[in-house]
Amino acid sequence: MILTKKKADGEETAVYSIKCPYCFKCFDPGDVHFRASASKHYATSQQTGERTLREDSVIDKNLADYYRQFGRQAPRRFPVIAPKGGVTGDEYIGLALGGEPLNYKDGVLYSVTDEFGNETEKRLCPFCHNDLPKSAGFSESYTIAFAGDTAVGKTVYMTTLINRLSFLDDGFRSMLMPLTSAVSEKYDTYYFTPMYREGLLPEHTHVNEVVEPLIYEFRVGINKINGENVADKIITLTFYDVAGDGIKNADYVNTRARHLKYADAFIYMVDPMQTGAAQRLAALNANAGADYIAGRGDAVKILESFFTQDIDFKDKPTAIVLTKSDLLKSTGTTQRYFAADSIIYRQCEHKGWLDSEQVETINGEVHNFFGMTAPLFRKNVDFMFNNVKYFAVSALGGPTETVNVDGIDRKKIMNGIPQEIRVEEPFLWILSQLGIISDKPPEAPKQSGGLFRKLFSK
Repeated sequence: MILTKKKADGEETAVYSIKCPYCFKCFDPGDVHFRASASKHYATSQQTGERTLREDSVIDKNLADYYRQFGRQAPRRFPVIAPKGGVTGDEYIGLALGGEPLNYKDGVLYSVTDEFGNETEKRLCPFCHNDLPKSAGFSESYTIAFAGDTAVGKTVYMTTLINRLSFLDDGFRSMLMPLTSAVSEKYDTYYFTPMYREGLLPEHTHVNEVVEPLIYEFRVGINKINGENVADKIITLTFYDVAGDGIKNADYVNTRARHLKYADAFIYMVDPMQTGAAQRLAALNANAGADYIAGRGDAVKILESFFTQDIDFKDKPTAIVLTKSDLLKSTGTTQRYFAADSIIYRQCEHKGWLDSEQVETINGEVHNFFGMTAPLFRKNVDFMFNNVKYFAVSALGGPTETVNVDGIDRKKIMNGIPQEIRVEEPFLWILSQLGIISDKPPEAPKQSGGLFRKLFSK
């Protein structure tokens, strides 16, 4: 929700309500809490009742309650500052008594000075006390959820999508930046390095794993103005890598995969081996046969699970993504489901906007594929979703083989590294539906001006 305030010079600036990317509660930017920049705080002695000055980290009760849902213990942190007060506990410290302890940027409370004279810009959700994105309150925030059964390729797709968005066509004038160094390190360690440096697929996400989101800021329409980088839009994107089989379990959806209930859009992924094409593909392709999981639910059964979990999806942009499209490509000797020269096997050509003609062509081809191989799935999708498009992607661009790594069987990319095909297209379509990018070419060169948001950096 946009809250509009007036600047002193009369110019309007947009201030946005904040949705926490961890607990998903919404609140006004003026309600944020802050994490102190030093460990000083007062603690009450249980023996004497006296308050003494201490310099150590504290147990943050709000953060501890958040972690407890997942069976984990919260790390100790520096104290908390609640600018509006109204809270008690040794984990809290007060504001500076003199001067101006509250600092604003463009109408948003951005930093405070605590009672010990230390300034901090580390804003927290007032409910769960997790860190907030730097752009919270200054820009829109969207959660785009991946859904689909286990082994459908969600983790692999997410890995390649983040990489592709980092190198998006210059026409978008965009940057994808991790929220924290921890996000960057996690992506590099668990996703990018195995796939792009070692050629190994990440291991499947398990139901009992605690899902830590990968949060990025996606900046679109960047221009250099008076020596500063400014952007038309700064969007907070939250990626969750959840276990596919968890979607069938209400407890899992309500805890580790709760983002599904609060998502603004969905990328719903379907493996061709979940359709009526499975038997034929297994006969034509040994790798496809090896990847087939006997007894796994077919596409329509997984969709029914999605439907029964009280997820609000009906009117939200939903990209139905057919994965592993390389399995479906016809060859000179074998006719499969898509012609070798189909647009499905050409790389995206979206030069600063979404080419809606390409999207419609692929939508038609994939819609027809499901009509042949999973007609009940297609029928249910067409009835259940009001804003939906069909896509086909190949995150790897080719087959995998099983290799033994340190005594464990792992999937290795036979091409060496991913050769992604149209991976970013479903995501770009969602961005266009959310009004973040255009689905039409510009009528004239874009002029600088209008309402720009500064790219804040420490």
